[in-house]
Amino acid sequence: MRIKAMLLAGFELGLLITILTACGDTTALPATPPTPTSGSATLPATSGTPVPGTTGVPGTNGPSQGNGPLPAVCAAQSVPALCVTFNLTGATTVTGSNWVYAEIPDANLPDSTCPEYGASTLESDEPGLPKVNKVIGTEAIEATFTADKPGDGAGVEGAEASGSIVVDDVTYEAEDGTAKIDLNRDGSGKLVLPRLVGGSGSLSGSISWRCIDPKE
Repeated sequence: MRIKAMLLAGFELGLLITILTACGDTTALPATPPTPTSGSATLPATSGTPVPGTTGVPGTNGPSQGNGPLPAVCAAQSVPALCVTFNLTGATTVTGSNWVYAEIPDANLPDSTCPEYGASTLESDEPGLPKVNKVIGTEAIEATFTADKPGDGAGVEGAEASGSIVVDDVTYEAEDGTAKIDLNRDGSGKLVLPRLVGGSGSLSGSISWRCIDPKE
């Protein structure tokens, strides 16, 4: 009985030492993070490569000046051209764009870029919008407008202009002192036309244009 008691006591002592040793080792290994996958929420959100011409990304086929891409109907030519946009309402509606050659009325200068065209226009005796004889929207129109003063090489801002537009064989003339023209050194410009009077009523609105550098 004495030996059995000693063996039992020794067993209990060994068991107690094992338990105490396990409880004393409190250091735990860090958990291994899961490997992210393409469908995992742990991956940071990424965006694709921006595509020119999409929302928020400027296009790359626009002119050298102005905002946004050119209308599809306007295309680069072998010489400087203008993309002209009409926005006239009243007795009839003329809205839309088309291109015309960038020409100045009183000289045949070999302009090869839009800045050269702009400088030539501003040094002309009759600076303004070259004659437009195109289909704009759904209307075949003719239009010519010039500033009422010679150019001096600087930009023109809010100068009085004169001219007319023919729509469906009806001529609309700018009332004296109402038409105003802006001309810029990059070849762009704008006409503000509060009142154009013709046989069937009147028109009002604006005509603006941007210069298109020649295609290479």
